[in-house]
Amino acid sequence: MTPQELLKRYAAGKTNFKGFSLNGINLASADLIGANLQLADLESANLTFAFLTRANFQQANLSRAQLAGGNFNQANFSKANLSDANLHGASLQGADLRSAQLLLADLMDANLIEADLRNADLSGANLTGACLRGANFRQEDRKYVANLRGANLRQADLEGANLRGADLAYVDLSEANLANVTFQAADLHGANLTKAYLKGANLSDAQMADVKLEEADLTDALANRVDLSKAQLNRSIMQGIRLVDANLQQATVQAAVLTNSNLNWADLSRADLSRAQLRAATLVETYLGRTNLEQADLTDAILTRAEISGATFVDAILTGTTMPDGSIHD
Repeated sequence: MTPQELLKRYAAGKTNFKGFSLNGINLASADLIGANLQLADLESANLTFAFLTRANFQQANLSRAQLAGGNFNQANFSKANLSDANLHGASLQGADLRSAQLLLADLMDANLIEADLRNADLSGANLTGACLRGANFRQEDRKYVANLRGANLRQADLEGANLRGADLAYVDLSEANLANVTFQAADLHGANLTKAYLKGANLSDAQMADVKLEEADLTDALANRVDLSKAQLNRSIMQGIRLVDANLQQATVQAAVLTNSNLNWADLSRADLSRAQLRAATLVETYLGRTNLEQADLTDAILTRAEISGATFVDAILTGTTMPDGSIHD
């Protein structure tokens, strides 16, 4: 079918193109609001700047398609194949992308506000600068787990997104806005979150071994039982963070700000907290075996029943600190 024939049918009120073979068709800037393209073959099609809000692309083949700058708000892409598709600057606000294949797709600067991305495969996708505020990646009985392994989300805006249980291993989230994002039980091992904004984020039970969080802002974050072993947290801001029962073995936390933080029962063995700010932090029964606290500020911190064997406190500030035996350091 030629582009002219399709547009003529649509203008006549015939919007059903289910299962049509439209491989390589040029529909750039076309107005096809609400069109039914379910199961259609649109491989390598040109939909640049097209207007397809509320269109149905369910199970359609859009691999290598050009959708840059298009308007696909509230469209249905569930189970669609968008592998290697160009969605640079496209608007997909409120779109249904459940179980969609987006491997290596270019979503740079795309609008994905409140999009449903449960079980979507975004491995290797480029989401640099994309807006994903309120997007839904949440886990439901392990049936819908988003896969963003290795995706590029540098400077992306995901404020308030639900990424519970998502696969984010080795993802690049550097300088991303992750305020109030739910990462509970997510896999973030090896991820790059350098300079990311994570204020109020929920990281409880997340797997974050070897993660890069240098100069990140984790103010008031919830990170109970998180695995941050060997993580790089140098110069990060973690005021008011809750790291109860967290694993920070061999983590580097140099010059980090942990004022008023809760590190009760955390494992900080062999971690480097030199020059860290731990004023008024609570470290009740925290394991500090061979931990480096050189030049750390522990003013008014509480170390009741903490294990400090082999820990280094050279030039540390311990004014008003409650020591492991309950005494107040003078």
